[in-house]
Amino acid sequence: MKDKITILFVENDIDFSQPMEKLLILEKFNVITASSIDLAKQKIDQKFDIAIFDTNLSEGNPIELLRFFKKKFKKPVILLTVKNSVNDRIVGLDNNADYYLPKPVVFEELLAVIKNLLRKYDLQPSYWVLDELNLTITDPENKTYTLTITEYNIFKIIYESDENYISREEIYQVLGKKSTSSSERSGDMLISRIRKKIDLGNKNKKTFTSIRGKGYKFLSKLTITKP
Repeated sequence: MKDKITILFVENDIDFSQPMEKLLILEKFNVITASSIDLAKQKIDQKFDIAIFDTNLSEGNPIELLRFFKKKFKKPVILLTVKNSVNDRIVGLDNNADYYLPKPVVFEELLAVIKNLLRKYDLQPSYWVLDELNLTITDPENKTYTLTITEYNIFKIIYESDENYISREEIYQVLGKKSTSSSERSGDMLISRIRKKIDLGNKNKKTFTSIRGKGYKFLSKLTITKP
């Protein structure tokens, strides 16, 4: 299992690629972009897990690029195209494309295809899933735990941070307290309660680590589902 997935995104339409790149980054993916086949080949030494190609690149033959990548890397490839004929899809699939999406692309569908291929290739990151509607968190083994609103807010801050980190000051804000020895104990008790809830007494499943005098770091990756 990987902690973070890297996507190689080959697309020459900036008006399309830039919004898609931003949405993928919001979903916690690393994104490597290239606007041509030549640039894509120049970036092949950068490690990536899945590739997305536009079949309407102005330079070169995208199908040849597909063959090249599948032979060299054996990674999942999604093709995007404004051409949606049966023959175009057959050509792509005959050359080992994993999926074919017609433009205009709906991001939610693209995301679902990416996640499906990551499962198929056993590349799915070991994410915990935070559910905003139901106030729950689900671990990588698909066990779901109900959270209080306070516990949920702790995880939301962790999710929104770059390093899965929450400071003591942020914990005090969630608790509605100022920085005192009493609020410090309350913060520690809150994290301890969350630990007990999601660790289920399993001492080998360490979810948080304390950063002395600063706060706490959640040791797994988080993603979030919204209503």
